[in-house]
Amino acid sequence: MWYIQPVGDENVEPALRDVYDQDIEKDGYVWNTSRVWSHRPEMINLWMPLMKSVRSHLRLRTYELATIAAAHAIGCVYCMLAHGAVLRKNGFTARQVISILEDYHNAGLSPEEVHLMDYASKISRDSSSITQADIDILRQDGLNEQQITDIALAAVLRNFISRFFDALGAGPDLELIEKEPELWNYLKDWGKETVLPHPESMKKQRFSVASVPKS
Repeated sequence: MWYIQPVGDENVEPALRDVYDQDIEKDGYVWNTSRVWSHRPEMINLWMPLMKSVRSHLRLRTYELATIAAAHAIGCVYCMLAHGAVLRKNGFTARQVISILEDYHNAGLSPEEVHLMDYASKISRDSSSITQADIDILRQDGLNEQQITDIALAAVLRNFISRFFDALGAGPDLELIEKEPELWNYLKDWGKETVLPHPESMKKQRFSVASVPKS
């Protein structure tokens, strides 16, 4: 449900019209991830190159797992559905994606993949809780400084864009829901509740809140 209605498709600025046309050519419809920029269309030309640059430095599977971990940590249903759909197009079954969302520690992923998801999730829940130990685990998995930086960027960018979607009420596209009925059936009743911060954050008197799925 949109909280701020996007500009009508017929009235969007030329820069955004090009993006809409690309959506239609590729997927047959305009994504709400594109419509969300309609009141600041010039910003999409800053966002998309940055996102594509970060994504280009990671294997698709790595990028998607880090992205889903971040989206899961902040409770963005749209992003979990959209990026779950990407995994579905790249060899995962719907059941495997749901298993990752339920508990990626026990979803048949490699230890290295679990660790990178831990890192992306921790960044998203409370980035101030990251310690040298988190980085050392990734180094032990064989990741270098650039690769760790890329995973951090993927998680941080997901936080930015997922929160932007939620802030304006950009929900999943009907077409996406119809393409992924099993994933949507799992995600449609995904709840959010306000919880206390991580204990370490409380010690620092950083009283923020986070949205997480109900268990």
